[in-house]
Amino acid sequence: MAVPKTLPKWNRPQVTKEEVEWADILTVDLSLYDTQREELVKTVETALSRDGFFYVVGHGIAPETLSRQFDIGQHAFDGVAREEKEAHEAPIKEKGSFIGYKLPSFWEIKDGVRDRIEHYNFYNNHIDPVSRHPRPLQPYVPEVKEYLEETRQKVLRRILNLIDGVLGLEEGHLWSLHQSKDGQTGDDLFRYMIYDPLTSDEAKKTNGVMLNGHTDFNSISTLVSQPVTALQVLMPDNVWRYVKHQDNALVINIGDQLSFMSGGILKGTMHRVVSPPQDQRHYRRLGVFHFAHFIKNVPLNLLPSEKVQKEGHLVFPDKVPTTDEWESARIKSYGTGTFIKGEEYDIELLAGIQVRHYH
Repeated sequence: MAVPKTLPKWNRPQVTKEEVEWADILTVDLSLYDTQREELVKTVETALSRDGFFYVVGHGIAPETLSRQFDIGQHAFDGVAREEKEAHEAPIKEKGSFIGYKLPSFWEIKDGVRDRIEHYNFYNNHIDPVSRHPRPLQPYVPEVKEYLEETRQKVLRRILNLIDGVLGLEEGHLWSLHQSKDGQTGDDLFRYMIYDPLTSDEAKKTNGVMLNGHTDFNSISTLVSQPVTALQVLMPDNVWRYVKHQDNALVINIGDQLSFMSGGILKGTMHRVVSPPQDQRHYRRLGVFHFAHFIKNVPLNLLPSEKVQKEGHLVFPDKVPTTDEWESARIKSYGTGTFIKGEEYDIELLAGIQVRHYH
């Protein structure tokens, strides 16, 4: 299938000129992976025990490749008709799966305000056949597959090896839980996501929040840094601060599953998306995400390292769920479940533990 030559380019928004409070997030330079491994392990250890977020630079993915993903992502929303999107709507509540489109207004943010978020989701083991995707996206599916494999090998694998060093695991252990020697591969989620601006009335009701504070459901999440200042991290001093854009950098954070398996040594960071500063408020916020998944049916037990066994703690009081069970339960209930309402955050009970959803 020939690739159309007319795919519109994504116009990169201007960075904000306003003064905001930035999160102090560490940077991991993967170009030093072969020469300064010990230093990188220390940086990752500090980041993941403190706030759970870090930048990755020197990853080896070409700027043109990253930019192209934004072009395709924009096309997923602007180049596909509403009727075709509805025909490919994800079975979120029915099956606990994001495959396909999550259309706007599916989630409640606060006080009856619905979300203005749309995304299209690919799962690593279910990308083929190409015909399963909306027709306007089909020519670009091979590029999606290539990019996902590149980021798995150049970023995910090396970051997992560094985390092995943090936790005292044999190098390659965590990677083997994402891609096993017998050929099993984690069903990673690859997502294009776009936020349309809230109306002024909606923003008043939600205090500017566009996506409620949450931890990710998976093992490790990777966001391609983009210029619209809207992502905030809840820092250790309990203050929300903005994540600053860095050209061609990736932003990485730990999800629930790896946090649980580390016994809480690695922090699953609370983060949210809010309305940008005034000079960016008119922009739509386009994102490119990779949510890494463990291979199927891995119990969320403590990892087999002396550090985890001694310093970590068991998270689940009763039956330990598998990676698949946890992911599916969180997808089904997120933004739609019955929560214990609170002023700062709401509480959801899943598998015997409390999950917080910040306003």
